[in-house]
Amino acid sequence: MPATADAAVTRFVQAYDTPTFKTVWWPAALPAQTGDTVTWRLTQPGNTNAAVHDVWLVPPGSTAPERLGASWETATASTVVAAAGAYQFYCSIHGGLTPGGMNGVINVGAADPGAPLDPGKPWETGEEPPDPNALINDTLRPPFYEEGDNTPPELELLKATPTAKGAKARVEVAEAVTVTVRLLKGRKVLATKRAAVEPGKANVAVALPKRLRDKAARYRLQAWATDGVDLDSPIAAAVIDYTP
Repeated sequence: MPATADAAVTRFVQAYDTPTFKTVWWPAALPAQTGDTVTWRLTQPGNTNAAVHDVWLVPPGSTAPERLGASWETATASTVVAAAGAYQFYCSIHGGLTPGGMNGVINVGAADPGAPLDPGKPWETGEEPPDPNALINDTLRPPFYEEGDNTPPELELLKATPTAKGAKARVEVAEAVTVTVRLLKGRKVLATKRAAVEPGKANVAVALPKRLRDKAARYRLQAWATDGVDLDSPIAAAVIDYTP
């Protein structure tokens, strides 16, 4: 059944400084119906981690926040949410509305979202709410994992010689790597070649663009190795005098 004015209730939000010194509102997202009263409990009696807090409210469709109170002035601050929409609230001392700050939202609608829940005294049980300051760790495991490998690979450029199409690098490596060889003119990279190389010696050829193959020029050749955990060796370099 649709909610009526008689169904209006008081819903509570608790300021909370957690055992790991995070500052949060509990809950940070609160459902309510039009006509409900929302009360923020600003103090935390007996919590040795407790800091001072204030509470500001931004009604739906507004950009002007209203200061409702502060913990050094009053133990609670209240307002009636008379219009439907999203009300933002925050503590200006601890991050405000910035991402990861001590803030939350009241989602107000015409329907009754259910009985109010008392946030209680979470500092007495040591509870940790979902941390709004935490970021999702989306790091993926590399395709090749070398446990404890923090040592870059080594590459020795034994020889660099011109070829009919560009240049060839003779390299030596101690582990399986990807070798990158490129030709530069000044700072401009003209050609790049990557090749998987097993431990030992190998040749890696790099070809110039066709438009440059009929012109004699001096180029700089660079070569380096990359291992399975994306560590790079120092770059080895040599000068190539190319002639068509």
